[in-house]
Amino acid sequence: MTTAAPSDSDSDSDSDSDSQAPQIESSSQTADQDESVATAIGGNVGAVWRAWWTWGPGNGTHNLQLPWSVIGPDSTVVITASEIDGNGRRLVGSAPFQVSSIAPGSGVVTFKIAIGWSSPLPMRTDVLVFN
Repeated sequence: MTTAAPSDSDSDSDSDSDSQAPQIESSSQTADQDESVATAIGGNVGAVWRAWWTWGPGNGTHNLQLPWSVIGPDSTVVITASEIDGNGRRLVGSAPFQVSSIAPGSGVVTFKIAIGWSSPLPMRTDVLVFN
């Protein structure tokens, strides 16, 4: 299981004082996945990676980080987020989940999550990495 805390900038002015930052609970991939197993795609994309992470309950707006060795500063990273039920299945509930400000780095991606609900909700993030 990969663990990551909210990034150091989590205490920025976007964080609500009554909100709770989500914490990683599980993942489909290890952070140390071997890049050599990727297959060349073609065009200007050499490899595509997909993984997911489930997160403990959270609400409000927070900067979060996912460590993953396949991510580099020039990667294109797409992140989606949704609420999950008790079995970890994605669902469309009443609360809006918004991902923004996706910033890949060396072995990590930082992103902003806004969970528009007054109480903490569990979520899943699905991540695509294009190299």
